[in-house]
Amino acid sequence: MNKRIAVGSVVAFVLASLGAVPTAEAGTVTATVIGWIDGDTVDTTEGRIRLIGVNAPERHTCGYSNAKKLSKRLASKGSTITLTDPTSVRDTDDYGRLLKYVGIGSVDVGLKLIKAGSQAKYDSTDGHDKHPKQKRYRKQDIKHRDYCANHDLKSYAPVSSTKCPKKARIKGNRGSSGWIYHLPGQEYYKVTGPEECFASEDGAKKHGYRAALI
Repeated sequence: MNKRIAVGSVVAFVLASLGAVPTAEAGTVTATVIGWIDGDTVDTTEGRIRLIGVNAPERHTCGYSNAKKLSKRLASKGSTITLTDPTSVRDTDDYGRLLKYVGIGSVDVGLKLIKAGSQAKYDSTDGHDKHPKQKRYRKQDIKHRDYCANHDLKSYAPVSSTKCPKKARIKGNRGSSGWIYHLPGQEYYKVTGPEECFASEDGAKKHGYRAALI
């Protein structure tokens, strides 16, 4: 055997033993579920985890109980879950929660939540860090309606250059930054000229628009 190859193999083995050579699973650890705070936040033996790329309903809002029950059913108290930390996403959110993908077996808990009615959110399309699963999450969000959302998915014509009809007040604008929808109360809502109007965010998403950042 070539001495250089032999020495290199020994060095690689030693470094791997010391943890200096990362593996494909370097960003993944296991943890035990202590309890779910809501659909997208869970206490574990590794700390409090906020799921990446998904927004489940908050307490006292429509869909809260359904989302929390789903998460508890998928990963009940005492079960072993995997926590994955993509390098493109910062470690914690503004509340000190660890940002991770959560899985159990082959099940992606975040994706299941989105399919059931939670929103795909907090990624590069709304001003946050890009994450590896955001394209898939956003695609599923468009396909599945949000919890208790307005089920009117139709597009309506504007009533003037800056106004939408009362039954469809969400403005869809096709500008240089892309197709963006603006909600009443947002900073640029009043001055935005709509090409289309919608009664629901789901309707705007279905027609190819993304949410305004501000």
